[in-house]
Amino acid sequence: MALDSTIQEDRRFGLDKYSDIKNKILEFAKNDDDVKAVIAIGSTTRNDVKADEYSDLDLFIVTSNTEPWFSGEYPERFGKVSISFIEPTLGGGRERRCIYDEDKDVDMIILTPEQFETAVRDGVAECVMNRGYLVLYDVMDYDVLLKTNIKPGSSNPEMDAAEFNNMVNDFYFHNIWAFKKLKRGELWAAKMCVDSYLKNHLLRMIELYRNKAAGVDVWHDGRFIDRWAGEDITKELRKTFAHYDEEDVKSALIATQELFEKLSVEYAQIEGFEYPEKARECAKAYFQFCRR
Repeated sequence: MALDSTIQEDRRFGLDKYSDIKNKILEFAKNDDDVKAVIAIGSTTRNDVKADEYSDLDLFIVTSNTEPWFSGEYPERFGKVSISFIEPTLGGGRERRCIYDEDKDVDMIILTPEQFETAVRDGVAECVMNRGYLVLYDVMDYDVLLKTNIKPGSSNPEMDAAEFNNMVNDFYFHNIWAFKKLKRGELWAAKMCVDSYLKNHLLRMIELYRNKAAGVDVWHDGRFIDRWAGEDITKELRKTFAHYDEEDVKSALIATQELFEKLSVEYAQIEGFEYPEKARECAKAYFQFCRR
């Protein structure tokens, strides 16, 4: 893609502030034989929830020489880096996340050609590409690979009976675990379980339930949840998060359990799954004991 076209794309998405960085990356790619492709993903390529002034720039950097990207050497060539770090990303890979200047947030998922192709073929990359992607630079002719494996559209989460049974048992087990930590005085551990571990399970249940019960297009990682979870669930969610306070954590734990139970029971009925009644009754009995 020509650089003039890239600038036009920036203007279309209202991201002129990233033009300079993007163009420097593309110029670098054209002069570095190791770089095989640069592909934009995320809000800059979406049509359903478009980029705004708070959007970042998300890129796949496909290269046979990943180390200078991970070390920070190459990212520093594209502007003044104020913050930079590495974190795990899809398919067991890593990404370099940078803030250029004060607010230009650029995420670079650095993968070898083999890693990228595997992520696309195995479906790992689909959750971050199915709402849109834009090939900015490509010497590998990835168009066919992407069009064959990335199906544009909404997310349709699935779960089989065995996985559902395991998740529900896991949830109720950690309900009891969190209550024990709370009673012991381990407030931090209890709160992190309630507002992190159990919330991940609750979010998965909300995704499954809303998709199956209402045919709603759900987003990964809770993105835009207030738009698709529904008014009733959103209202209940307000009760499920806690301040760093023993009674508040207890209330949030109970509210989290009640919402998860309601949705998981209805989801099991929709799917025709047998519900883990023993696990539910065990958790309820422990709650009643602790509330005396």
